[in-house]
Amino acid sequence: MITEYRMLNSQDQYVRLIEQYQVLELDASGQIWLMLNIVDVSSNQEDLDESQSQLLNFRTGNIIPMEASRKIGLELTKRELEILKLVKTGLLSKEISNKLSISVHTVNTHRQRFLEKLGANNSFEALLFATKFGLLD
Repeated sequence: MITEYRMLNSQDQYVRLIEQYQVLELDASGQIWLMLNIVDVSSNQEDLDESQSQLLNFRTGNIIPMEASRKIGLELTKRELEILKLVKTGLLSKEISNKLSISVHTVNTHRQRFLEKLGANNSFEALLFATKFGLLD
């Protein structure tokens, strides 16, 4: 995820910054273990008040503006959202399949679909994006 925002510096001037997050590694339970966070001064120093965020799929190069969050929320099915929320609680695919009385294959299919729709490389990124989009509220 890439976010651009303004911050007041020590000289009382606003400076636009770019912050980028990239999940590098997950632990055995699928939780974040290692993440890279880069903050840099933006080359765009326009006088805009609003923050801008976008999602970047590093595999495909697809960029999804955060304004598209409503559309993405509508594209996720009820079942995909339900499974994403269960992933957030730390459940694994087998545990989700038992809880919902569906096959592990079906759970994994839904997981793959929400990863694709959110432009995420893994479940942690999907949860990060879905949280930013307000899909898990």
